[in-house]
Amino acid sequence: MFAVALVVLVPKLILAATTYGTNDVGHWLDFLHAVRLSGPVGVYSYPFQHSLYNHPPLIGYYLELISAGTHVGLAANFSIRAVSSLADVASAVLVFELLRTRRPLREATLAGLVVACSPILVIISGYHGNTDPVFTMLVLLSVYLLADRRAPALAGVALALALGVKIVPIVVVPCLMIYALGKGRATLLRFVAGFGAASALFWVPALLEQWSAIRRNVLGYSGSTDHEWGIAQLGQYAGNPPWATWLEGPGRMLVVGVCAVLPALLVWRRPRYVVAGVAFALAGFLALTPSFGTQYLVWGAAAVVLLAPRAGLVFNIMAGVLLTRVYTRWNGGLPWDHAHASAFTPKERVFGLLVWAVLLWALVESTSRLRRHEEPVDDPPGQRPWLEGQRGSGSAVVPLRAANESAAPPHSPF
Repeated sequence: MFAVALVVLVPKLILAATTYGTNDVGHWLDFLHAVRLSGPVGVYSYPFQHSLYNHPPLIGYYLELISAGTHVGLAANFSIRAVSSLADVASAVLVFELLRTRRPLREATLAGLVVACSPILVIISGYHGNTDPVFTMLVLLSVYLLADRRAPALAGVALALALGVKIVPIVVVPCLMIYALGKGRATLLRFVAGFGAASALFWVPALLEQWSAIRRNVLGYSGSTDHEWGIAQLGQYAGNPPWATWLEGPGRMLVVGVCAVLPALLVWRRPRYVVAGVAFALAGFLALTPSFGTQYLVWGAAAVVLLAPRAGLVFNIMAGVLLTRVYTRWNGGLPWDHAHASAFTPKERVFGLLVWAVLLWALVESTSRLRRHEEPVDDPPGQRPWLEGQRGSGSAVVPLRAANESAAPPHSPF
């Protein structure tokens, strides 16, 4: 798996080294210039002319590292995309490791290979230039450290770093908190301590000095409203009815809440489905978000594979075809060099709806699989310590099954 991911890394690095990328690369270069002049915290008050600095505070320090690389001959537009490409290697290995003990080996291998070879990641990490692949990898690392390596403090640090890259991982926080609680108070405390300590390092200075700008540009950022994806696009086809307008306004917070709470409820009821819960949160957010950017497809590249490897394969291929068509048009044909982003064409919007439908298919198929494997009894002792010793209501007390009687089937549905 690692070897395949390394092989696919080569064309990504070649793209990063030989092309300019998209408009986003230009914004990153603006941000880099501002960090050099104003520092990783002062960048929030820099008077940008053509860019909006809407990134969490960790990115300022990340850009300082990118700036240091320029002093040893690494072009900034290369380094930004190289970091994301390296993160993809880790994501492929983490997907394989997360499924290796939960699904048949062939499915885990397929899932890892799909992520390693994903055309979405080749295009976004190697060419587009953004940090979505980095936070996705950090989310996968967090759940792996928490659920499989029993390292809750490090898992908390990884989650804090993910939220320091982009706000999107907020939807997975309840899942991981509930799972940590299910493992016992000590596990939860270590997880929260790691998360809090790492977060404080870069959030506290920025919040103290730049609260207004962070509230407005980071926490209040609503994304693009070009109606090129999912429900928002259907709303445009329907003539922008009131519900579509509401969804792009106050309804955005409802979407975040649904994508955070429902997977957390799944994990509360069945802690062993924590990987599925995290994947549901990310893939569900991609499915329901009223805003869209082509880089958002990264959120589903690994998440959909974790939920349903075959549907994940179809999703990655179809989304890759969509991106290839869009970016070729943005470049004015082949070869790619400098993409000038514009709205999707009508045909691209229709094809995008097909990609969205595959995403929905994966979510429905995964939900169906979970229901088919539902058991009428609780998880083994230790999985939910707050329920240990009794079940039921009133005076009825039913001991939980012994650990040897409640062992999970050889391969869990998730």
